[in-house]
Amino acid sequence: MSMQAVVLLDTPGGSDWERDLAWRMERTTPGDTTRGVMFKGTLEAVRGLEDGAAVRSCLEASGEERFVDAFSYPMHSLLRMLGCAARQLAPRYGGGEAALKELGRRTKADYLCSPLGRVVKVLTHGSPRRMMESAPDIHRQTMSFGEWSVEWTGPSSGRVVSRGDFLPVACQEGVLEGLLRATGGKRTWVKREWVDGLDGGFAFAWE
Repeated sequence: MSMQAVVLLDTPGGSDWERDLAWRMERTTPGDTTRGVMFKGTLEAVRGLEDGAAVRSCLEASGEERFVDAFSYPMHSLLRMLGCAARQLAPRYGGGEAALKELGRRTKADYLCSPLGRVVKVLTHGSPRRMMESAPDIHRQTMSFGEWSVEWTGPSSGRVVSRGDFLPVACQEGVLEGLLRATGGKRTWVKREWVDGLDGGFAFAWE
């Protein structure tokens, strides 16, 4: 899919990350859903600003009133919330792109604290490798769309290939970093290698 087809929604004159977010929102369908835990992690990150108005604006942007961890909600609603949250958090993290990355870390941290996420942590036995091998299953548990696969390039390095994922690329990077850190990976890093529309490749490693 060509990024030339970007059409801004409610972000006239917006930045690159805002245009990308609008492009992704245009391509979602009612059948593209995600779990409530993803929304709750985003709201918790904004709540850290101690600004009730900011939290309310993000909730209003989603069009939802409340969220249950295991329930499914439209992905379009999450993308709208992420856009609102990134604008609120941009001054703290040095821009909207960095804010989206932090939101990715936060949503996955909240997932790992949920009942289902705690089971995943137990099964991975604190091993970064086992956690990354579980990443495709975690994606399927939280998203109704897309597919992740893992390729290993060394004992503590590899690549995640993402196909058909509406989550912004910076969020995906944050999600992967969050998974590595959750199992005690040291000096972890995640770097996007390529992006083609809703597909992408992310190299990762830890020590």
